[in-house]
Order: sequence, then C-alpha cells, then structure tokens
Amino acid sequence: MKLFFCILLAFSSAFAAAQQKSTREAQFLIEKVLLSTKNNDPTHQLNSFKYDAYENLKISGDPEALTGPGYKKTELRKTLKKTGVFFAEKTSQHIYDETEGYKEIITGANMPGFDEPVYPIYNIDFQSENIYNDAYIIFDQEYLSPLSEKSISLYNFKIENDSLIMGRPVTKISFTPQEVKAPQLFSGHLYIDKQTYGVAKAVFEKTADLNINAFHEFIYDSTYSLWFNSSRKLYVRKEKTRKALELFGARLDVGIKSSTKEDETASEDLYLIIEAVNSNFKTNRDIEYGTRGLKVEVQDSAINQQEQYWKKHRGEDAFSTAELAQFMDLDSIVDASKITRKLETIDKFKAGYFPVSFVDIDLKYLVKFNEYEAFRIGMGGQTNEKLSKNFRINGYLAYGTKDAVYKHKIGVGYRINKEKDTWLNIYKQDDITEFAAESFLTDARVYSLFEPRLINIPTFYLFKQYGISLQQRLFPSLISEVSLSRKRINQTTNYQFIPDDQVFTQYVLAEVSLGARWSPVSKFMRTPRGYQEISRGYPILSGQITQGIKGFTESNFNYFKISGKAQYSIKRPDKSRTEFLLEGHYSVGEVPLTHLFHAYPNAPNKDEILQRFSVAGTGSFETMYFNEFFSDKITIGQIKHHLVPFHIFSFLKPEMVLISKVAWGDLDNAQRHQNVTVNTLEKGYFESGFELNKLLFGFGLSASYRYGAYHLPNFADNLALKFTFYLEL
Repeated sequence: MKLFFCILLAFSSAFAAAQQKSTREAQFLIEKVLLSTKNNDPTHQLNSFKYDAYENLKISGDPEALTGPGYKKTELRKTLKKTGVFFAEKTSQHIYDETEGYKEIITGANMPGFDEPVYPIYNIDFQSENIYNDAYIIFDQEYLSPLSEKSISLYNFKIENDSLIMGRPVTKISFTPQEVKAPQLFSGHLYIDKQTYGVAKAVFEKTADLNINAFHEFIYDSTYSLWFNSSRKLYVRKEKTRKALELFGARLDVGIKSSTKEDETASEDLYLIIEAVNSNFKTNRDIEYGTRGLKVEVQDSAINQQEQYWKKHRGEDAFSTAELAQFMDLDSIVDASKITRKLETIDKFKAGYFPVSFVDIDLKYLVKFNEYEAFRIGMGGQTNEKLSKNFRINGYLAYGTKDAVYKHKIGVGYRINKEKDTWLNIYKQDDITEFAAESFLTDARVYSLFEPRLINIPTFYLFKQYGISLQQRLFPSLISEVSLSRKRINQTTNYQFIPDDQVFTQYVLAEVSLGARWSPVSKFMRTPRGYQEISRGYPILSGQITQGIKGFTESNFNYFKISGKAQYSIKRPDKSRTEFLLEGHYSVGEVPLTHLFHAYPNAPNKDEILQRFSVAGTGSFETMYFNEFFSDKITIGQIKHHLVPFHIFSFLKPEMVLISKVAWGDLDNAQRHQNVTVNTLEKGYFESGFELNKLLFGFGLSASYRYGAYHLPNFADNLALKFTFYLEL
C-alpha cells in the first residue's frame, strides 16, 4: 500500500510538472504571437488592401419575446409575428488605406419585405473583422481579446495539438478566462502558424445571458506571408435567461433552428446567424478609395440589384428551397402589414418629426411655455422626399396665450447638388427671441419634449426677418452654412440703444453670416437618403463670423462678430465619461444689446430658493440670474464628469454628474445701453455643483453653488436647486 501511494504521488507530481510545462510553453507561444502582431496584422503590414464580401443575417423565433417599453408594435416584431423570420443580405467592397483608414462600400443591399433597406442596420458592428485588435466586438459590445496586450494577465492558455491548414503547420492553443465569471472575456481556440506566428483560424465562445459562438477562417498569401480572413460566422443563442438585443428600433430575444451542419454547438435554440465570405483580395495597389471621411457608403445602385445578382453571390448551398421561399415571401407580408411605414415613423420620430404622407410634422413646435407668451401652441413641419427629393417647403405657425399674437415662419428650399447635399433656402419669419442669445448656424438640431431654459427666460425682443441661405456638406465631417438676412427689431421692454446721438428702440439689421461645424473623428455613413453620423467622435469644432452692413436694405449699424466652440469627451469602459466645453464670442462696432452675448443664465429673478426651483438647462449657469451680466466679449468653460451609473434596481440606475463652470467677459461702451442694468464678468464667474439624473421617468435633481468674485452676501442667493430632465428617445 505504501508503494502504491508513492507511485501515485510520483505520478501526480509528474502530471503537475507536465501541466506547468505546457502552461509555460503556451504562454511563451502567445508572447511570440503578441510580439509578431504588427507583422501579421494587414492594417500594419500593408499600405492598402481591398477585398469583396458577401454577408447575410438571419433572425427567427418567438415575436412575443420582443421586449422593452415602446417597442411592442415595432416593425420587426410584426414581421416575426407573421413570418417567423427576418433576413438581410449584402455585398460590399472592404477598403483599407493607411492614411484614410477603413471603409466599406455596399454594392448590393437586399432586405426582403422592405421597399428600401433599413439603413441603420449597417451602423451595427455585429462582429469584429480584425481579430488583432485589443477589443473583440459583438453587437457593438467590446470584449477583451485573447490577442490583446493584457491577455497574459487575463487568460489561461494551453497547447492542444499540431495540425496543418493550407499545408502549413499550425499549433492549436486553447484559452479560458482566469476569472471564471469575467463578463468581458471569451473561451475558445487559436490556430497559430508555427513559422509566422500569425492566426490561421480562430474560435471564440461565451456562455452567459447570450451564448456566443464566433468563427474566423483564413487563407494564406505567400507573397506577403499574411493570413487573410476568408470567412467569419456568428451564432447567438439564448441561454438560461433572456438578453435583449437592439436592432434598428426593436429589442429582440428570439430563437431559431440552425440549418448549418458545420458546428453542432450552434443548434436548436439559435436565434441569430451571420455568415460572411470574403474573396478577391488585392494588396498594396493603387486603390480607388472614393469619398473621404466615410466609414460606410451605400451606393445608389445597391438597392436595385436583381435576383440573378444574389443567386451568383449566395452560392449553390447557401439556403434550402424552403428557406428561400420563406425569405422571399417577406415582400408581400411586410407590405401588407405596412411595416415600412412604421419604420419611417420610428426613424423620423428620433429626429423630432412625425411623418404624415408627404409632410413631416415638427413635434418641437407643439407646446412650449415662457413668461412672455405663457403657453405657446403651434404646428410646424416640412415636406419630405415623397413630394420631392430636390424641393422642400418648411415652416410653422404658433400662438401665445398671454400676448395673443401669432408667430410664423415659411421657407422653401431647392437642392442644387446631391453629392454635397447643397440646399438653397429662402425664408420669411415673424417671431420673438431671447436677448443676447448668440446661436451657431450649424448646431445640430436638438429635439426634446420641452426646452428647460425657455420656461425661465423673462426678456425677449420681437423681430421680422427675411433671408436666404446656402447649406452645404463640404465633406462628410464638415458642414457649412452661409446666410444673408434682414431683421427689423422691436422691443418688449423699454430698452434703448444710443450708439451716437440718436436713440434707437426700433432698428434694422442686415447681416451676412458664415458658419461651419467640423467633426474630424466622427464616423459617417452615406446612403441614397443622404449622410448620417453613425458614431460621434471628439473634438467637435464650431465657428461663425457675422458682419452687420450699415445702409444695406436700410440697415442702421456696422459691426463684426466672431464665435467659436470646442467640445471634447473622454469615454471609459466602465461607462463613466468626462465632457469639456470651451466657447467664446467677440464683437466690435455698433452692436445693440439684443445681439450681444450672455453666459446662458438660468436663475429666475426671485428672492427665495424655492421660488427659483425650476428645471436645469443642459449647459446653462444655474446660479446666474437673468439679465445679470452682458458682454461684447466672453469666454465660457465647462467640465462635466459623469460617474458610473448606480445599479440600485433593474429599473433604477441613477447617474451622478459633477459639474464646474466658469465665465469671463467684458463690455465696452456700456453707456450705449439705456434703461437696463449692465454688469460685466471681467473678474470671472465660478459655479460648481452636481446632478443626480434619471431618478424617475427621466427626471432628476441638481444643486449648484456660485463662488468667487461674484459671490453674493446671502448664502441662499448663491444656491440653486432644480429638477433635471433627460429623455432618451
């Protein structure tokens, strides 16, 4: 018996030593792979490359599993309810240029059941193309790759066996997370070329809320000693609990039976399959990149490809006859359910419109409230592409219940150039606007159910305006607008402007303005419907110059104004982020107070804290009182740090935001502005506080405190307590 235990102990020691040796060898091999990454990654090794691809997406299963508030009657749910399947396929050219980066040109787009593809689907990063990146992506979700720089400390590696791929010797190595429950890690296998240490095949697996199986096959190019990704597949299926995925307006959680015999693990309860095949690789050649600054470009001809085109690209064994019949039958079913109409509604609602035939109703004008008008009730909109793709009519009509006056705007536009999205617009407007509120022509249109600062603004002026403008996208990341306008200004207060000896309460302004907005890091997509920003990058830079022209169309004043704004954001993997804003305005000449600048004050002019309790703005100074400061030159800075959301309950995930703001300003010739108290900001205005957002139905709370040179004697006068409201559409 003693001899038996000695033999067993010796065997165990030998086995443990062999295991340690295998682990050391596997780790040594992975270290060589990581050191050789730049030699094996085509984006590092080659100046440029190009290849063709065919890809299809199949979803099927229980439509009742579509979850999420507001999604119960979406187009995808209705499709699945009637057909049990959703299908999309595309052909594309993938281009890489070391200067311009990566780009996909979609040459064929087929989505049976829809008159036009649902373009937002092409914004989704379903599965990583390049496995050498530190992050491996599934459905826009980043996972830490076993080929990342940190992989040695995150994964356990083990050598399995040797084999041949394309006649070349490879070593199969398995990887598993060092922490079993690590949410961002995979298990799987890598097949490593023994000579180049490049990846010849890869399998990624994960079992959690979603059971993921991802595969990459490669072909070897002996000219460049590189393995190119020849095909990839992604299978996603339900595990123990349901996990919702979001796909162009619907959250889905469904199941499908696999028709693929290649992998038995992807069977029975699969609910999503993606298959892609790559071919015609071309390397280090003069490649036509096309329009610069686009990540995805859908050619106009892509949506008109005929059935013969798709048969050629699918291959003979792509689908069974029954599957194809089911996919193609979507045309009549989707059309009968008017799902395309619902898709259009969801897409435009996110931008603030509700389509009714050839008119998009502008929801931003329905109901507002401010001190001058009380309730402002209106209706606005613009014609859409159903009337004309090159001509549009837009405008609104509004009525204030307190001042009992109608306001309106009417405009027409004509598209001169489709490629540059160049529009020539003519408009007439009769309305009110806030004192000293400079705006940028090219600021993106923001839709919200209400505008927080508007509720508190006490001082407006009246204007009647005629104008002409030219809007153009010079290239995807740069939009511009030039305008020429004439405004007749009337006061709602007793303000007087005295630039010389003449007193003005009414005056005419003629202005020519040029504005531009540049997003150099953002990613864009171009479709037959136009350009879309698919991922926002920072910095975002805006600039504008305005010249007032005295004597032109009876204008009273000469002046010059210049404005600039820079936005930057740092996002972190834990979902915290820090946002920076720097904004400046400068003017010289005869500028009335109505067209000077303020720092976006948002404190009602009332004595008690609770009387000032209102709604916080998105970038305003919450402790600065309305009409407290005016400037002809001003600089504004803001830092917002969003902490990681607190996960209290599944329905309660509040977000804490720490905020600091500062403003410096000055005003020359203050004596020109009569019957108004003018204070300046040359000593610097400081405000800090916090927001606790999304406590209930998008509402939260905020607190801000004012300090520094403009600190007030009474503590309560420096404090602002308010609601916050952030609605995600």
